[in-house]
Amino acid sequence: MHLLPLVSLLPLITTAATAPANYTFNQLWSLTTHFWDNFLYPTNIAHINPNDSSIFSDNVQGRVDVTRTFNNRDLNNEYIFGLFSQPTHPGIFGVPIAYNITQFAATQDTAASTTVITFNISTFDLVIPGVITAWLQFNSAGQVTQYDAVFRWLDLLFNQILQAAGRKFHTSDATEIQSRVAGLFARTICQTHEKYCVGKNRQYTSEDACYVFLTQQIRFGQPYEMGRNTLLCREVHDNMVRYNPDVHCAHIGPTGGDYCVDDQTYEGVVLERYFRTSWVPDNYAPDNGWVA
Repeated sequence: MHLLPLVSLLPLITTAATAPANYTFNQLWSLTTHFWDNFLYPTNIAHINPNDSSIFSDNVQGRVDVTRTFNNRDLNNEYIFGLFSQPTHPGIFGVPIAYNITQFAATQDTAASTTVITFNISTFDLVIPGVITAWLQFNSAGQVTQYDAVFRWLDLLFNQILQAAGRKFHTSDATEIQSRVAGLFARTICQTHEKYCVGKNRQYTSEDACYVFLTQQIRFGQPYEMGRNTLLCREVHDNMVRYNPDVHCAHIGPTGGDYCVDDQTYEGVVLERYFRTSWVPDNYAPDNGWVA
């Protein structure tokens, strides 16, 4: 899919590779809605291809508070779009089917928005809103060069999802619900592993060994631990394995690859100097603690 009719939307800037963009409020609104339009299922399927350049720049940087940081276009195409693209595949989030922007502020090359997204979680027969606050920074070609996304009220959303799982499993016992959900996700991950993680990408000696590891040797995880050594983290990455086994098989394996591991402290996450460019324009925060 191509960018919006951005030819009419954007000024012709010949220094696109280096000069910061300077958009109008209306242009930044259009770029933001373009992003969310393409985030919805099934439009998002077209962007899972690592070579798709219609949304992200090639060197995009991204951070999601409950997972981790994601570098470069191919990885972001697989995560941002691949994670929410399989309506019949058992998973925690399902697919996004509608959105409504409830807060929006924008200046120069940056837009900040809060968006209520309707998810269809067919695994648990649930249609429910979730909320994402996202900062997006664009280059002069209209591509996202960096983003910072936060899931709001995720603990409450998870509680609703687990209650829906309980209704499907005909139980209200919290321990039993989590055990049943863990079993479902573990079986799904292990089936994915057997199908796609072959040869050098194999992580487990057998499907049974995979199931035992996922249900007995690591914790289920809290909502904020989808980038830790948890079953929830591996459930997230399970959705990407089919698109790029060479990269993602390790993430669902015992080591967790570089993503499902307990290698971060609270201070390390909060104070990480990750982004190349400041989110504060005109050098108003010259010692920005998040800029590398």
